[in-house]
Amino acid sequence: MKKPFRRAFIEITNSCNLACGFCASSARPESFMPPGAFQAAAAQAGELASVIFLHLLGEPFMHPQLPEILGACSRLGLKVNLVTNGVLLDKFGPDIFNEKCLAQVSISLHALASLPPALRSQTLSRLAAFALRKPAGLIVSFRLRGSPADSFIQGTKKAILDALTGNGVPAQARDGLKLREGVYLNFGSIFDWPGGPGGKQKKGCLGLRHHFGILSDGRVVPCCADFDGALALGNINEKPLAEILAGPAALALRDSIAGKTPMPAYCASCGFTAPDK
Repeated sequence: MKKPFRRAFIEITNSCNLACGFCASSARPESFMPPGAFQAAAAQAGELASVIFLHLLGEPFMHPQLPEILGACSRLGLKVNLVTNGVLLDKFGPDIFNEKCLAQVSISLHALASLPPALRSQTLSRLAAFALRKPAGLIVSFRLRGSPADSFIQGTKKAILDALTGNGVPAQARDGLKLREGVYLNFGSIFDWPGGPGGKQKKGCLGLRHHFGILSDGRVVPCCADFDGALALGNINEKPLAEILAGPAALALRDSIAGKTPMPAYCASCGFTAPDK
C-alpha cells in the first residue's frame, strides 16, 4: 500500500561536531532523543512515510546510541537514509552499515570546508575508502553544494573522482555523476534557510504533502527546514503523530505552504523551494 508521505525526517540530535557557515543557527539547547522515544516516533512515522531520514539539524553520529537506533529501525522494518558530514563515520565501526534498514548514506562533502586542509584531505581519503568497501546494496551519495567556480568545490570534486573513478569517465546521473555501482556524486547550490530577510515569489512547496519532520524534542514540523519549530504543529510525546498530521492546523498549514492560501511569512525566504514550484 502506498504511504501518504515519501519522507519523514527524524532528528535524533541537534548536536553537531562542526560549525559550518552555511548551516542554520539554532536557538534550541543541545538535545538527544532517547532510543525509546525514537522507537515510538519511528514506529508512527514508518506507518506514514516510505523513507526515514535521521536528520533535520545535527550530526547523527554525535548520538552515543546510534547503533541502537539503527537496530530499532531494522526491527521495525523501516527504510533509512543516514545524512552525515562524514567526519565521524568510523566512530562505531563498520558493522552498523550492515543494518538491514540502511538503504543510503548521504555524505555532505561541503561541510568539510570547515576543516583544516590536512584533516580535510585525510577525511576525504577515509570517505573514499568507505565508498569502495561499502556493503553490497548500500547506496553512498556524496553531496557537494556550492559554486562550481569555488576552489574548495573544484578540489573536493577532483579528489573524489580521482579516488573512485581513476582514469574512468563517470556516468551522468539525475543531478550529478555515478562514480561506480551504488556510489554517486550529486551537486547543488547553497540554499537560504527560512525565516530570514527578504523573500521570493513562490507558487508552493511540498511540506506536509511530500514530507514532514520530527524534532529531537518531539515537536512535529512541516519540513526539514523548520529547524527551530517555528511552524510546529504539536508534539508526539503528547498526541499521536497521525492525529497531529490530520488535524485542522496541519491541513490549513499544508494548504498555505502549497500556495492555495497565502504562504506563511516564515517560508518566504526559504531556498529549498524553487520559485516556479
